[in-house]
Amino acid sequence: MFFIDQLFIQQDHPEGNLPLVGTHVIERLEMETGEKLPPSVNQKRLEGSFSTKLTIRCDGTRVRVEGNPSRWQRMDNLFGLNTIDECVEIYNHVLAKYDLPPFTKNTRLHYRQTPDGKRKIFGNGAEITSIDFTQNHEVGQGKEASFIRGMSSMQIGRGRKPKLYPNGMTCNWAEASTWIMTKLYCKAFELKEHLKKNKRKKSGVTSEQLEYVEKLIEYCEKQGVVRE
Repeated sequence: MFFIDQLFIQQDHPEGNLPLVGTHVIERLEMETGEKLPPSVNQKRLEGSFSTKLTIRCDGTRVRVEGNPSRWQRMDNLFGLNTIDECVEIYNHVLAKYDLPPFTKNTRLHYRQTPDGKRKIFGNGAEITSIDFTQNHEVGQGKEASFIRGMSSMQIGRGRKPKLYPNGMTCNWAEASTWIMTKLYCKAFELKEHLKKNKRKKSGVTSEQLEYVEKLIEYCEKQGVVRE
């Protein structure tokens, strides 16, 4: 079963007049004509419970959210959200807090010429600019590294060569690609590394979180969970 692990999504509202949302805004003018240009707004970082994060931005016409909806306000995302609709519902709940319109589905598509002269499809709804799909493989206790090492000897498709990390716990295919990348990693190892980082933070880790994560690590080790 696949889950959605990361979702970057945006929607344009040509009518404008939406609230500006970000950390700071830069007003811009066309120097030759003095014409006022749309403002430049940087991302606002939202922090939820359990060290979860999203970023949100609105420059008055474009609304954009980046993050991991399966992780938002949850202690883990080992088993995440299955559908885009579920993810968008999470994001729309956040947008409502900033008086921004919700992301909607496209009902009409049309072609428009971009500034560089290319034709591009545009819709009247939201556009997904990046999405990560993930699934869990249970390969057996203690067999994660050998499974990943064995898979690292295989090439996926044309030109998608593997890169096995020195620790043997991660392998990427087409790592530098901006189109598609495949990754395998040992989930228990990743959870332990994150736990170390969280313990070093000033806020530390609560006893509730520590107990939960330790049980989750124990489960992943027992099952030999490798994340794809």
